[in-house]
Amino acid sequence: LYTLPVGLDLELAMRFLRRRTGLLLRGTSLAAFAGVALATAALVITLALMSGYSQSIANALQRGNAHVVGFSPRALEPAIAQSIADRLEMVDGVRRATPVAYLTGLIDDPERPTNPVPITVKAVAAPPGYTGMDRWPSSDDGVPAVFGERLAASLQLQVGQSSIVRLPPEPGSWIVPTLNLQVVGSFHLAFAEFDSSWVVAPLNSIVAALPGAGASGVEVELDDPLAVATVRDRLEETEPALLYTDWREMNRSLFAALRWQTLSLFVVLTLVVAVASFQVSSALVVLAIDKRRTAGMLLALGATPSRIRRILVLAGLILGGAGVCAGIVMGCAVSWLATVFRVVRFPEGLAKVYMVDSIPFRPEPVHLLAVLVVCLVLVFLASLGPAWRTSREDPAVSLRAV
Repeated sequence: LYTLPVGLDLELAMRFLRRRTGLLLRGTSLAAFAGVALATAALVITLALMSGYSQSIANALQRGNAHVVGFSPRALEPAIAQSIADRLEMVDGVRRATPVAYLTGLIDDPERPTNPVPITVKAVAAPPGYTGMDRWPSSDDGVPAVFGERLAASLQLQVGQSSIVRLPPEPGSWIVPTLNLQVVGSFHLAFAEFDSSWVVAPLNSIVAALPGAGASGVEVELDDPLAVATVRDRLEETEPALLYTDWREMNRSLFAALRWQTLSLFVVLTLVVAVASFQVSSALVVLAIDKRRTAGMLLALGATPSRIRRILVLAGLILGGAGVCAGIVMGCAVSWLATVFRVVRFPEGLAKVYMVDSIPFRPEPVHLLAVLVVCLVLVFLASLGPAWRTSREDPAVSLRAV
């Protein structure tokens, strides 16, 4: 192995680093290793946090809303909407299809009677899985409804109690329609918008309570939420009269903002890694001074300046690369612990701002690869300066150095 140029250079670089004779060299090397490791770990943890945040929002949106919704230009009779849903359910890749209608209204807050709470009533033919119900229960006191957990808590509603919802009046009418909703349960999706302002109710009961109301369309749940593009084409071929949208399209601006925020944080923290890489440059300067006579001997024995440069650059890459690898391992370990102990979680007020109750840390392989490549490039660039300067010294002057 040592007869090969690269193998010999690597061996010499390792010997340069192992045989440290000065306290200054040991201190600068340790500082360079720790600085690069901590900066890399901070970058990994930040990217894991942003990845977990995006994934939490995506999972909550997929659980709370259908993956694809086909809207009708006019209200559909429940029977017609159900026949359309049955046809869409036969499409390959579709797990479930059910008629749906969305209503907005105001519900009174007992603590603030003058400030009613705006809510969204999602009326579906079959109860969603997150309600924990196989079928809608019957109710003689009003429309059975499942409230978001935070909404029910803020309104102090218990199972069996009723609440009145005021809906927008019809155009040209002064009559305010009302719905009497009876609480039959609550749901928790860890998404502030759903848990704080959504109510799920049976479509047939809503239509019976509101003459003239009907289904707004059909919501479709897919086997693979990421295959919306392919399945959406099949749905459009099956029922071209509906106007389709999917969960990614409805939240395109949100995910675009999260991607830009992730990229911005990556760039900013990469600058921190660049600053830490200068400590590797400082360690190489001290290493070059400490091994000055050794470098002069190699030059006198026939080693070329380019070989001396390669040796010192390899030494810098070994030192900085070890810090980068240690930082990635440290960042993944901290991310795992932070997820297990739910370090990042929000009270109700902040949950409405960040839209989720807690954020897990999810290191993505693509992000880890990008961190590894970028950090190694920065360490390589930081190693070039000292290596170039040392390789240009006169061997006679280096041999006379003490």
